[in-house]
Amino acid sequence: MDAAPFLILCALLGLVLGSFATCAGHRLAHGGSLLFPARSYCPACGTQLTWRENIPLLGWLLLRGRCRFCRAPIPLRYPLTELASGLFALAAGHVFGPTPHLLAALCFATLCLVLTLIDLEVMLLPDALTLPGAAAALACSALLPPLWTLGVGWRAGLLGAAVGGGGLWLIARLYRLARGLEGLGLGDAKLMLLVGALLGPLAVPLTLVGGALFALPFGIAAARRNAGDAAEAEAEDAEDDEDDAERIGGAGLKTAVPFGPFLCAAALLYLLAGPHLLHWWLGLPLP
Repeated sequence: MDAAPFLILCALLGLVLGSFATCAGHRLAHGGSLLFPARSYCPACGTQLTWRENIPLLGWLLLRGRCRFCRAPIPLRYPLTELASGLFALAAGHVFGPTPHLLAALCFATLCLVLTLIDLEVMLLPDALTLPGAAAALACSALLPPLWTLGVGWRAGLLGAAVGGGGLWLIARLYRLARGLEGLGLGDAKLMLLVGALLGPLAVPLTLVGGALFALPFGIAAARRNAGDAAEAEAEDAEDDEDDAERIGGAGLKTAVPFGPFLCAAALLYLLAGPHLLHWWLGLPLP
């Protein structure tokens, strides 16, 4: 198959997978079923979407970002997720070509998108997705021949799972022992178990560093916003109840930012450009 038609098909498939991810992420975040109802619906009023309205990207544009029945806004994350999935599939098609590795990459990206949407909504990475995903990732590592960042072999997959999942679990435990607070959730450790099993141990430190860098500006913005809100509350309550003001001010210095979406973004970047990132990290000539 010629390169251009193949890449167009990859992008279209990515858009479809992105549409599935938005539906799955919303339903699973709220305890719904992936199968019932079979067709997508408005989250606000429950009206089922027509086939035209289900077309990735175009459906949202046709509706002008609002439900045709109740006029409730349709979140922008839906078309953005579809677009991100389409762009990733286009890049993955260029990197892996028509191989089983491309299928593995698209499945991993779709799972990452679903986990991202769930984590953003309810700050949870479900074991029902991460643990079976880790098992499937290890099977891919064992069965696929080496190609770019995939097919690392079962030994590297096991080591990556141990380093990723076990390392992050240890960091979370040490933080809790030292501070008496939850820092990283165990869901993040299970996500890194999945990442390490698929991409090997070399991907783990780059994914963690990349995720931290991606999360940093969002964490700073959230901390500043919370600190500002706490300062306002403290100023309003200072005359009435000094103790409550101190409590609110102290809580304003802590903020919770879901780390899973940033780990997913870093892992997908490594999947597409891992050798280049490793050579840059080590100061070696690009491959």
